[in-house]
Amino acid sequence: MQQDSKTVSKAYVYINEVKQGLILETTDESLPVLLVVHGGPGYPLFPIIQANDVRLHHLFTVCYWDQRGTGMSYTSDKESLTIDQLVNDTIEVSNYLIQKFSKEKVYLMGHSWGTIIGSKAASIRPDLFHAYIGVGQIGSQSASEKETYNVISEKVRATGNEKWISEINSVSYSDDYYKDRKYFATVDKYRNKFGGGFLREGYPNSQGLRDVFGTRQYSLKERMNVFRGLTNAYQAFGEKMAKTDLATEISEINTDVYIFQGRHDYLTTHGQALRFYEHLKAPKKKFYTFENASHSPFIEEQSAFLEKLQNEVLSSS
Repeated sequence: MQQDSKTVSKAYVYINEVKQGLILETTDESLPVLLVVHGGPGYPLFPIIQANDVRLHHLFTVCYWDQRGTGMSYTSDKESLTIDQLVNDTIEVSNYLIQKFSKEKVYLMGHSWGTIIGSKAASIRPDLFHAYIGVGQIGSQSASEKETYNVISEKVRATGNEKWISEINSVSYSDDYYKDRKYFATVDKYRNKFGGGFLREGYPNSQGLRDVFGTRQYSLKERMNVFRGLTNAYQAFGEKMAKTDLATEISEINTDVYIFQGRHDYLTTHGQALRFYEHLKAPKKKFYTFENASHSPFIEEQSAFLEKLQNEVLSSS
C-alpha cells in the first residue's frame, strides 16, 4: 500500500523451519537494504517506528523482522528460543533479502537486545553485510545495570524527596537482579522519571500498548502475540541477556562497525557501549554519541541520526 510515496508490504517466509513475518518499507527498491534486529527481547520495533514517523525508508529499503517467538513470528516451540537460533535466523533472513532484492550485501542494524543477536551474526558472517550498526549497544549488561542503579540512586537522593529515597533504598543491585520484579519496577520507574529509559521523555507501557494495537499491518492475533512473545522471550533470554558481555565474547567483526549511542541511555549505558567498541577489531569503526538521546536516538534525534547514516555509513560503502 502507498503512504506518502512509501510502499509498506508484509511478507511471511519460512526461516529455519519456522514461519516468520517481515514488514518492508521503501520508497525505491533500488535503495540499499537494511535489516533491523529489534530489542526486547521479544518486542518488535516496527510499531514504535511507525508511531514516531521514523524515516529510515528515505535511505534504505528497510526490513523490520519480528524475531522467532513474537508478533508475526510467534511459535509455541519455546525450545527453539536460543541465542544461537536467533543468530542463525538473522543470517537466513539476510540471505533471503539479498536474494529477493538482488543485492550483494545488506546493512544490519541491531537495537538493544538486538545488538547481541546482530553483532554475533555480523561476526560469524561478515561477508553478508556492508556494515553492522549498533544502537543502544550492549557491552556487559550486568555492569550496565549496576551503573544504572548507582546513577539513578544518586539522582533520587539529590532531590531530597523522602518518599522517593525510601523507595529506591528499598531495592539494591545484585548479580541476580533479573529475577527481582520489585527491583525492576522500582529502577524502571526512576529511570524513566530521570530520562534514561526508552525515550528521554518517557515511554509508558500504555503507549506501547497503543503503538502495537495501532499497527494495522498486524492481525489481532499478531498484536496479542507480541505480548505473549515478550513473556516467553524473557523466560528464555532474561538470564542470558543479564550475563552477556559482548566486549569479551566478540573480539572482531570483519566488516565496518558503527555504534550510535545516546548519552543518557540507562537501559544499555553509554559507558558499556564504548567499552564494547574499544575492545572490538574491525576494518573500520566509528562511535557516535547523541547528546540529547537516551535509548532510541533514531526517534529522539532523528535528523542527526539519518544524517550520520547518509553521510558517514552509506558514503563509506
